Amino acid sequence: MKKVGKIISFVSIGFIAVVMATANVLALGVFKEPLQTFVFGYDKDENAASQNRESGEALAKQIEEEGIVMVKNEDDVLPLVKALTPAVNVFGWSSVAWVPGGSGSGRVVNPAKDNDLYAGTDLIEALNDYGIETNVDLTNFYKANGGTTRPGYSAGTLNTYDYQFHRLIEPKMNQYSEDLLADAEEFSDTAIVVLSRVSGESSDAPKVQYKGGNSKVPDDSFKTYLDASDEEIELLEYVASAFDQVVVVINSTNTMNLSFLDEIDGLDSCLVVGGTGVNAATGVVSVLYGDVTPSGHLVDTYPYDFKTNPTYAFSGSDGVGTYTGSNGYYPADGTTNPNVGSPAPKYDGVSYLDYAEGIYVGYKWYETADAEGYWDDVHNEYGDGYDGVVQFPFGYGQSYTTFSWEIVALSPANASKLTKDGTIEVTVRVTNTGDYDGKDVVQLYYTAPYKDGGIEKAHVNLAAFEKTTLLEPGLFEDVKLSFKVEDMASYDFNDINFNGIEGYELEKGNYQVKLMTDSHHLKELTSTSSTAHNNAIINYEVNENNVGYDTDSVTGNDVYNRFVGDYTEDGVSIDGDTTEGGIQYLSRSDFAGTFLDVRPANRAYDNKLKQLNLYNASMANADNDPSDTAPTFGANNGLKVIDNGELTELGNKLAQDFEADEWEDLLDQLTESELRNLALHGYVKTGALASVGKPEHAAADGPNQIGSFNFPKNRVGTGFPNSTVLAQTWSKSLAYSFGLAIGAETRTNNFEAWYGPGINLHRSPFGGRNYEYYSEDPYLSGAIGLNAVKGAKNSGVYCFLKHLICYEQESMRDSIHTWLTEQALREIYLKPFKMCIQEGGAGGVMTSYNRIGATWAGGQKALITGVLREEWGFNGVVLTDYADHQKFMNGDQSLRAGGDLWMDGFSNNGSFKFDTASNTFKQHLRRAGKDMIYVWLNTIYTNVNHDPSEDAISVVIGKKGKPKTWWIPTLIGVDVAVVAGLAVWSVLILLPKKKKEE
Repeated sequence: MKKVGKIISFVSIGFIAVVMATANVLALGVFKEPLQTFVFGYDKDENAASQNRESGEALAKQIEEEGIVMVKNEDDVLPLVKALTPAVNVFGWSSVAWVPGGSGSGRVVNPAKDNDLYAGTDLIEALNDYGIETNVDLTNFYKANGGTTRPGYSAGTLNTYDYQFHRLIEPKMNQYSEDLLADAEEFSDTAIVVLSRVSGESSDAPKVQYKGGNSKVPDDSFKTYLDASDEEIELLEYVASAFDQVVVVINSTNTMNLSFLDEIDGLDSCLVVGGTGVNAATGVVSVLYGDVTPSGHLVDTYPYDFKTNPTYAFSGSDGVGTYTGSNGYYPADGTTNPNVGSPAPKYDGVSYLDYAEGIYVGYKWYETADAEGYWDDVHNEYGDGYDGVVQFPFGYGQSYTTFSWEIVALSPANASKLTKDGTIEVTVRVTNTGDYDGKDVVQLYYTAPYKDGGIEKAHVNLAAFEKTTLLEPGLFEDVKLSFKVEDMASYDFNDINFNGIEGYELEKGNYQVKLMTDSHHLKELTSTSSTAHNNAIINYEVNENNVGYDTDSVTGNDVYNRFVGDYTEDGVSIDGDTTEGGIQYLSRSDFAGTFLDVRPANRAYDNKLKQLNLYNASMANADNDPSDTAPTFGANNGLKVIDNGELTELGNKLAQDFEADEWEDLLDQLTESELRNLALHGYVKTGALASVGKPEHAAADGPNQIGSFNFPKNRVGTGFPNSTVLAQTWSKSLAYSFGLAIGAETRTNNFEAWYGPGINLHRSPFGGRNYEYYSEDPYLSGAIGLNAVKGAKNSGVYCFLKHLICYEQESMRDSIHTWLTEQALREIYLKPFKMCIQEGGAGGVMTSYNRIGATWAGGQKALITGVLREEWGFNGVVLTDYADHQKFMNGDQSLRAGGDLWMDGFSNNGSFKFDTASNTFKQHLRRAGKDMIYVWLNTIYTNVNHDPSEDAISVVIGKKGKPKTWWIPTLIGVDVAVVAGLAVWSVLILLPKKKKEE
């Protein structure tokens, strides 16, 4: 019996232990809720379209929720508690003129609101739908004092002047009645203040402020459009003094100056929400009331003064130079500028723009300047040194919860020697140590060795990042970050270190890899006995002097200078070195001496530039290759790549192999007339190639909403938050899901191609199309973009990356000469394109309006044939942007430079003009046909072979966290008591019993 008793005791103890463990696990949330996924259909029927709209709206909301950046939260004012804050005052004229998106081809429209296509769900409507009462009297006051439509918004930036569109409408405080303010203070102790800015295509944000009316004369020449106006400051000061809880909501397409947050006491919290798309303002309320913990991080640096940015003097309308002696040359030859308002003015000169900052864009400038002591003399109300210059660093973002990081795996080990072709991998254990469910972003930067006067290098560079899934309090996730050693190479275009390398190289010295919460702050790590490394800085060494990369690591093709010195196609270095009037570029060796506060005086129009002003017949003849043979057209080879809507065996092979021998016989079937039609007329379509079975495909503009630019002619898809908001999520999985959604909606709305995503950079805060682009950082832009491209391609849609290249300026965009170093071109501006092509599989690229150096980007052979095709192995389609003036954006020039499709315009009136009988011209037509067929087949193949089940974990929905209050210590106490009781019980049962005394 004694053995039986022991067995029963042990089984009982084990059973109770299992029950307790299960209870603890459930209580602590180890068994997480199932992942919510969005399903998208590709069939072109109304059911699929309806399903996609429903899923798209849910995805748009999550992008907004995760893209919101909380930059301030004093005294934990946020999240608001619905039971305690059932009513709020919403201040600011922008509360009734909410900004869903920017203006131009990246706009979003709302067909559901016939009276105002640009009005979606605003913050007030979202609050009301959530069950929060808002102050109707305040709302009516703003409607009566400014209306609900922004000046020029319906016409758009393409049809207005900047002084008409960028107007600030904010009532003065003396316009509020005493009763209105008294009633507001009685209505609620909580105030939300909305500040908005909006910009768009063809119009950069001005560096002055226009208010009310329609005058060309600025109302405030001392503040920029992106600064808070005097009226807004007055409002903020009142609200801060009158209400217990104050939340500022920044609803802007561009980076604003938020210095007022530090200047005015009582502004408790601030959310940067961007342009929220048509309906995703509901996501702002989710964050305000704690249904979702903010996890967004900034994708741009927020300084206290924009003039500390080296691009300030070289951006916007006043950053553009006009060549002296350029009258009579395009566009100063009587050409009108159709994109800046009516009546359209004539150009008064040839324009130019210097990217004088070199590689020091955004945080790469601010962090490097700090490392060099450039800010040491700064002492102001904001702080000393860097702290007095930068308010919020790149990558910054607060949360309702806290996280600890621990390195649990590291390869290679700290202090290792790096190998040329190696990879660095860091696995970080992220633990939620706070009271709310939340997601965290792990950021990995590197610092390369710099020698004074040597290759220009930024002090820190983003190398990798990952975002966690939703973590409940106490839970952790192991996040792996990796990047290639090659990614730390710098581009030495002129062998400045005299080691014989012109190109990418790793210099000898110490390389630091850093775990950081943003571009300025190291993360303080936790450690255990099993920790692989307990310091946020990991040190590596390169011991060789000549570690160069003269071939592309993906293609194996040669990499060398193509835009400077003797290598240039047009004889003009893109840094201006071969033209009159030298350009001064910012240099780390002398920041103080090379930082320019004011753009230098206009320089003369160089004779070399005059000779290259417009493409002509002699240039076309010079492009002819006498060795080119006449191609075959219209052969009857009987080949099919599609049969009954499915790829044939031949189609499958060609879809996977651009170099297959079978291509020649297929291309022989193409007729010259269909190839001309394809290449000539590329606006919102790709032409039919009936001889091989390719139908005409429609293309949709809109990086944020399919079909928006041509609505109401086209149906539209979901109006997503601005591209910048997507980047602020720092979520590759959300970017991929966005691509899936865009792709599915493209197809169900009867399109096959997408003009997007936009992957130019936020070079300047004043860029008119910043809302279409992701970030100031090339790596972050590339990582978000390539995942969007993958998603769209898996949905069966080929995309056209916008815009190749250096299109960060709207003012005088038509034919403007853009000057920069080849190092900056490759390290900064080309990098996201390279990532999207080589890692994302992008099938198309759209070129830009500007010139790179002397030559139009769309006709730049060194760029299109040289870099894209010969270096990167791009086998896709190169499309021009809209050819407002065909004599400049010339179809002949584009085709001969390696382009494929000419966007000759909605009237399809383009024609080739130069030597169309030559074999070279005809070979280019044949190549364009092959490029188009390959992208078409490859996209179909990708879609057919894509397994949707692989997308099942791409989206995670957050929920309100559970504060760690009484129940955790209570649970521990119960555990201890039960364990103690079990121990006593076991002892009593298992000890030998004494014999009963007789």
